[in-house]
Amino acid sequence: MAPVGGLPPPFAIWVSAVVSPAFLWAASAEMLVVGLLGRTRVDGPVRALLVAQSAFVFLSPTTFPVAGWSTASTYAGVAAFVVTFVVALQFIYRTKQMAPSVSRLLALWAASAAVTAAGWFLWHLSGSPVVLAVSVLFQLTTALRAGLPFTAADPEPRLPWLLHPFWVFEILLFTFLAEFFLGALLDLEIAGPGFLQFIPFLPSPGNSAGMIGTAVYNGLWFAAAILASAWFLIVIGFTMGALVVFKIRETRERALRYRLGLMIAVYGLAAVYIPSFASSTPVASVPWLAQLPVIGWGFGLRSGGPFESTVFLAILLMYAFVGVMTVLFGRKALCSVMCGAALLYQGSTISEMRGFNQTSRVGRYFLGSQLSTAYLVASSLALVSLFATSLLGVLHWLPSAHLANGMTDTSALPLPIELYFGGLWFAMFVSVPYVGTYNCATTGFCHWGALSIPFARVSTFRLKVKDRAVCQRCTTFDCAKACPVGLVDMPLYFRSTGEYRSTKCCGVGDCVGACPYGNMYHQDVRFWIRRRLGRPQPWSGGTPLPMAKSPPVAAAASSGSPASTMPPG
Repeated sequence: MAPVGGLPPPFAIWVSAVVSPAFLWAASAEMLVVGLLGRTRVDGPVRALLVAQSAFVFLSPTTFPVAGWSTASTYAGVAAFVVTFVVALQFIYRTKQMAPSVSRLLALWAASAAVTAAGWFLWHLSGSPVVLAVSVLFQLTTALRAGLPFTAADPEPRLPWLLHPFWVFEILLFTFLAEFFLGALLDLEIAGPGFLQFIPFLPSPGNSAGMIGTAVYNGLWFAAAILASAWFLIVIGFTMGALVVFKIRETRERALRYRLGLMIAVYGLAAVYIPSFASSTPVASVPWLAQLPVIGWGFGLRSGGPFESTVFLAILLMYAFVGVMTVLFGRKALCSVMCGAALLYQGSTISEMRGFNQTSRVGRYFLGSQLSTAYLVASSLALVSLFATSLLGVLHWLPSAHLANGMTDTSALPLPIELYFGGLWFAMFVSVPYVGTYNCATTGFCHWGALSIPFARVSTFRLKVKDRAVCQRCTTFDCAKACPVGLVDMPLYFRSTGEYRSTKCCGVGDCVGACPYGNMYHQDVRFWIRRRLGRPQPWSGGTPLPMAKSPPVAAAASSGSPASTMPPG
């Protein structure tokens, strides 16, 4: 490969050598040997990740200078990365405690994945091999680091990773950045460079201060466009959806299995198919169907088309639909099925991070069912930002309101809209170790949640227990520990009233399965209908812990003695 233009000769020759086929073949083979013959004490999944690194180097776009290799390596590389992300995250879920050297190795591997994805994208976009060369050396360094012998004579102590929020933040951040660039890479490969023409980039003004401001503005627009693209959502959907599938396989509650499966289907339909692909299908050519106004998660208050009268009708229908579903099923229908956040937060690994709700400073402040002052302020900010962005959307489609400022007009106003509905939410997702899981619901910073609170107050949904006496003698409080929203006060209500209602409850259902006595169940409109029809209630069975050989309620029923006389263990 010829030296890279625009770089000093020594550096250009070095970059050209690193991305040359001969070096990539040798580096891939060396990494494969290191992965197979390296540390014997490394866990099997970690060894598999190290072996996979040799495949990533082999799948570099410059490994084979033949036609078609660049496209083939793109699709194969994205698929390989998604599989390895799932393996890494599931390994973290299974391994509650790990040695410090293994945790550092996983963080280094995640960082190399992010750099590699960025290098692939930049090479396909501009042909620049600099970042690509850096990523190859980064991966080679990671493999060699894994092959070094242990310096300590004694085995390393294994530590709980939940006690290291910064390490978890690194894993989430690097995984997210890698998936971001992989989504951008697929956009570039499938749509070509033309997909960038829809982003209102600003030309460079020439002076230093203007160049910095323009670079920040263009970078924010690029990030907003990729975060809203279908292929990024597909990449992250396959990664997190696989974790949900693992959770489905583990749970014994049939209702929870059905809900999780429905959640995956809704994500694929509402987050990916309808916004990005439905308009190009034969179904969209049906006249009456094509005229229906479709409103997305922004309630139609994002810029995306002329602000016509039909939009108002669609907004009203969307409000009515959300209100009815919340009244009938609580926020479970919204936050645990229809919202895209459910897919990301309810997988096995992310769900295990619910402990950060009680250990992080921000998470502890939002514990319990009471709406704190901070929660009300965040909810108010969410609603104000929603209506403010709707006003910007209206101004964008009113020519008389375009106020030119010498550089741009109101066509640039949708940027904060896109960042609010995309960038801010993902920023909160990677900050789980410092804010807690389901932080969009726990902190109140969600316009959907804020709008559903009045309906949740009159909803038929609640958590109930079969026997209060069982909860009064329980000492595990597993239901509160399993709550991904941090509703730690639910055992107090179970002991006093036998039921629990909260507008912050998202109806995830982990608390029902965590009860060691099978004493909990969800109640919504379906139970009211069954009671009216005289049909038996579908009580949810728990998962008894080893210490509880039989649930107290079931044992009491079989022996004819009251459950309150039986010890919880």
